[in-house]
Amino acid sequence: MAELEVDTSEVRDEHSFDEQRLDEYLSTHLPGFSSRPGEALTIRQYRSGQSRAMFFLQKGPNKFVLRKKPHHPVIPGDNLIERAYEVQTALFAAGFPVPKTLLYCNDVTVFGTEFYVMAHVEGRIFRDVFLVNVHPAERSALFVDLIETLSRLHSYNIHKLNLTGYGKGKGYCQREVTTWKKQYDRAAHTDIPEMSQLADWLMNNLPSNDNEECLVHGDFRIDNIIFHPTEARVIAVLDWELSTIGNPVSDLAYFLIVYFWPREEPIYGGDKSLGDIEGIPTCEDLMSIYSRGRGVDSPVHDWNFFLALNCFKIAGLVQEIHARSLLENSSGEDTIIFANMVKPLAEKGLRLAKNVFDRI
Repeated sequence: MAELEVDTSEVRDEHSFDEQRLDEYLSTHLPGFSSRPGEALTIRQYRSGQSRAMFFLQKGPNKFVLRKKPHHPVIPGDNLIERAYEVQTALFAAGFPVPKTLLYCNDVTVFGTEFYVMAHVEGRIFRDVFLVNVHPAERSALFVDLIETLSRLHSYNIHKLNLTGYGKGKGYCQREVTTWKKQYDRAAHTDIPEMSQLADWLMNNLPSNDNEECLVHGDFRIDNIIFHPTEARVIAVLDWELSTIGNPVSDLAYFLIVYFWPREEPIYGGDKSLGDIEGIPTCEDLMSIYSRGRGVDSPVHDWNFFLALNCFKIAGLVQEIHARSLLENSSGEDTIIFANMVKPLAEKGLRLAKNVFDRI
């Protein structure tokens, strides 16, 4: 319970709702929600998540997680939780490590927005990419299982998953550049010429072969993973709102971008580099493990493009977070940090575009 208290808080005022209404709805529609009449419903809000608010629910011994849509998304098309519900349902049936989906509710009178409920997964979530409190041998094993999990995801046949209509597939890279350019422009708070330069380079240097159709996660990083409580093993991959059908190398580059992060910007709030930490595999080793798992070439083709693309994408994401904080009248250090990350990421993307692979 101590870890839960660290990761959660009381429901924040801006996300308050009629808890009795929710209790009554779930008691009627969610099998196994309540084992005995009269049990109190405990609700706590997870601290993580800039927009896709999540809540821990407990009714007697039964534990659940509720994920909701935002009331006022900054970016049109953002936070399509119905997609997350669909893909999690398909992957769980296929045996991939995701929380089991239990219920989707599109009746906004219950909670204020649409939401879905999934099983609560007991395990470890690391907010620190360096895993500084983990033994070096386990640190290495955790990274290896992460990359093997990503390789396994990209090895699924989307037809067998019944997800052929989940995304447009071919031409993914061009769509990514166009989408993130539009979203960045909508959210931009100041003119940053490097973002326009990077967008132009990406559009003019699209991979010659962009026809691969895999299920891509879109936000595959260590703090979106639940590990086994005692073993170096992934037991649940979270946050599927950005998932689609497209080029898997984009996912790989997104996960490994921490090896190429701008030196002037801290990673996840830390001031170290991955090279300072004993036990963390090299980027090349992880790429080799990934490639062997999928039976594809290593190094991957157009690697500089995908690294630059993900710098552009992450810059767009942090700009969106900054815009959302302004819309919600938030203030403070985090808001400034997000605003200040955009330019260094764009500059780094331009260097990577030119194959300048300086590591942190």
